[in-house]
Amino acid sequence: MTNNESKTAPSGYNSARKQDVLIEVKNLKQYFNIRTNLGKKATVKAVDNVTFNIYKGETLGLVGESGSGKTTLGRSILRIYEPTDGKIIFSGVDITKLKRKELLPYRKKMQYIFQDPYASLDPRMTVSDIVGEALDIHNLTSSKKERAEKIRELLKLVGLNTEHASRYPHEFSGGQRQRVGIARAIAVEPEFIVCDEPVSALDVSIRAQIINTLEEMQERLHLTYLFISHDLGVVRHTCDRVGVMYLGHIVELVESEELYNNPLHPYTQALLTAIPEPDPEVAKKRNRIILKGEIPSPVNPPSGCKFRTRCPYAKDICAKEIPEFREYKDGHYVACHFAGKL
Repeated sequence: MTNNESKTAPSGYNSARKQDVLIEVKNLKQYFNIRTNLGKKATVKAVDNVTFNIYKGETLGLVGESGSGKTTLGRSILRIYEPTDGKIIFSGVDITKLKRKELLPYRKKMQYIFQDPYASLDPRMTVSDIVGEALDIHNLTSSKKERAEKIRELLKLVGLNTEHASRYPHEFSGGQRQRVGIARAIAVEPEFIVCDEPVSALDVSIRAQIINTLEEMQERLHLTYLFISHDLGVVRHTCDRVGVMYLGHIVELVESEELYNNPLHPYTQALLTAIPEPDPEVAKKRNRIILKGEIPSPVNPPSGCKFRTRCPYAKDICAKEIPEFREYKDGHYVACHFAGKL
């Protein structure tokens, strides 16, 4: 996919999306208890009261600075982390209430592609063992011959040679390792995959190949993605809708092109002006929004609106009241007291 192309929404996505909800996240909280440098107990509110839906067949992007809670949210949805509170409803079933054995069938339906292909693969296992482990856990093959054939099919599907099955992770490039990670994720024929910055650790030349592979897999296997990324350019051309996270909260959520053409939250506006512009003449004329300071600590977040300490438009009400995450207009959700007035 070239930089000038944008992804088209799945067939019937706009008209039927309310009937095709795959995952409902309701008031999700993910808190971690820690001790400060002084030995005092404290609570990190990594994800704080987040609510949104993911629709079948779509790619929902999730962007924000490091420490905003993107990865924690993705892992909480899959119950890699046990949520502190809230509901995660997958195909009408609240999976937050399920015990470990009851959750196993849903593990098969939900998979994860990790950010670092160098760290997410066991160096002591061959590719055949890595991909085959998922098949074994869910008893998806009845014989060694069927297992080997399935692994070969998966490797072909992600653009690897069948001879690679007997090799170890250290024998591959970063792009090849990420393809192994994709093969492992799709081995159990899931419905939903969390892609946690799947291209951030790869060379620029390899990124387009991996993104194209993910899109091909989505089309062939009818997958739904939660695509976590720092790269706003990649998100624009890959995702149907985009959510913007700041300090454990989703502050804006809307269809991709609408977000880039009409951002309502001051944080989103600042992020979009930070996208590199290849044309130096256009870059000179751009009104870049520079945010002051660092993202506050989730241990001691600001009162009211969490973004107010860095917001150029902050007023007294921003310190007193938490802005409601509301639908400003059709499908465009934002959490700002002054949405549409800036």
